[in-house]
Amino acid sequence: MYLGVIPSVVNCCLLWEERDKPGVIWFILSMATGGLWALLFATFTLIPDPGLTLAVANFFWVSIPTAAVTFFLLAYEFVFKQTVPSTVVAALFSPLAVLFVLSWSNPYELVFTTAYYVTADGVLHFPVFDGPLKVLVTQVYGYLLAFLAAGMFVGELLRTNGTQRRQTVYLLVVFSMLVGSTMVKVAGVVPIYFDPTSVLYSFSGLFFAYSIREHGLLKFVPVAREQTFDEITDPIFVIGSSGHIVDANRAGSQLSDQSVIGTKIEQLISESAVSSDEQDTGVIKLELDGGTRIFSIEASEIVYGRGVTGKIVVLSDITALKEREEELDLLKQVLSRIFRHNIRNDLNVIAGFAAIIRDSTNGETARSADRIHTRSMKVVDQAAKARKIETVLSYAETDQRPLEEYLSKVKQNMPAELLSCVSFAVDDVVLDAHPRFDLALTELIENAISHHSGEEPIAVRVTTDVSPTDVTIIVEDNGPGLPPSEFAVLEAGEETDLEHGSGIGLWLVYWIVSRSNGTLSVQVSDSGTEVRITLNRPDSTPDV
Repeated sequence: MYLGVIPSVVNCCLLWEERDKPGVIWFILSMATGGLWALLFATFTLIPDPGLTLAVANFFWVSIPTAAVTFFLLAYEFVFKQTVPSTVVAALFSPLAVLFVLSWSNPYELVFTTAYYVTADGVLHFPVFDGPLKVLVTQVYGYLLAFLAAGMFVGELLRTNGTQRRQTVYLLVVFSMLVGSTMVKVAGVVPIYFDPTSVLYSFSGLFFAYSIREHGLLKFVPVAREQTFDEITDPIFVIGSSGHIVDANRAGSQLSDQSVIGTKIEQLISESAVSSDEQDTGVIKLELDGGTRIFSIEASEIVYGRGVTGKIVVLSDITALKEREEELDLLKQVLSRIFRHNIRNDLNVIAGFAAIIRDSTNGETARSADRIHTRSMKVVDQAAKARKIETVLSYAETDQRPLEEYLSKVKQNMPAELLSCVSFAVDDVVLDAHPRFDLALTELIENAISHHSGEEPIAVRVTTDVSPTDVTIIVEDNGPGLPPSEFAVLEAGEETDLEHGSGIGLWLVYWIVSRSNGTLSVQVSDSGTEVRITLNRPDSTPDV
């Protein structure tokens, strides 16, 4: 029984740094009480002096209900995730204090009867049911708190999962061990000088030591769901099967000056509604104390009871997002108009005059005019690609079309002198891709041709690699092709001051592939550059 003190001390040390978390301090005290229980029982059993035996026993009888109180407080804080008020703690321990004080004088045999005595050799004899106060405190009161704690643990076991459920199982296992050992003691199966309850209670610390080490028992106590529900700043409503609000978080309750419980969500929203987005039925404007706010409405069905259904409705404040979206849309319109009209038209004029100067002069003047013409036409080309990107971003859905249909557009729009450098060897396969996927193929082919260098004739090949689930379109050339710095920008997903692409053509490819739910990769070798675009195949497409 003395050995039962060791695991109690070990567990107290393991969790001392976690004592501020809900339930942990009571677990520490519970383990300490279990060790004290074993220590006191073993001590008054071995002491031969009758007077000293009675004195130690007075401390022992208080340790039994103390274990029950700490176990109850542990269960309360573990389940409800909040500390017990000090007044409640004092009230729970007060019966123990009364028992301890009166056990020294035993007035009117309230604590001990004549059947409670010590022999000359220091052996304590005590009946199962002794004085009324001792029975009420150590048995009735103690067992009541223990079973209330067990009830809370069972409830927690039924409604939780994961780590919380695993921890609850550990605590229920310990409780079951205590109940079983107590029944063994009451039945008189073990000798009077041995108490299996205290020993099991202490050695259960080994079980807890394992759970602390392997599963973080009591170290990962979840935040109370109720507190999380209230702390969310977006209004949340729980709608019953009748369509009325049955619960709301703090933000939801503050949405109206009156109680929202019992009202219908449609009625609550209509009272504050300014207007709704005709294009998006899931967006609504509400007039609140802080001004007009824009919310998105999301509803999810819940099932509770025996097939009863309800809903959880969440109003997410997207005011800042909508304002940013409108600003970006305006900026896009302004920049698009500038590129489409002002800059492009002015650069065409500049390029035209530069061509006249180049053709009518010679020497350095002609060379400078040619450079002006070349750069001007390059910017005009970039403006045209920017317009294409705007078109690409306007599509949100993919289409299921044959690859040959996209290639036909490529061949129609590409100059004959460039097309003569390209060979096609593709499978008859249907793609799930962006409607303007042909722009991506055109850009990759033209990019490979424009970056070609050396005396070897330009050769660009377009092939496919088909599997039952996807298709890879491969564009490869026989020159240096795509510079590594160009594709590095796309892999980083952003332009930087130190590393940037020379144009926006590859961004056009990137966005088309991204909106096709595909992947883009490149390999550069001595024999050329290989760009691979992998796209999903529609489920209806037969295996090739």
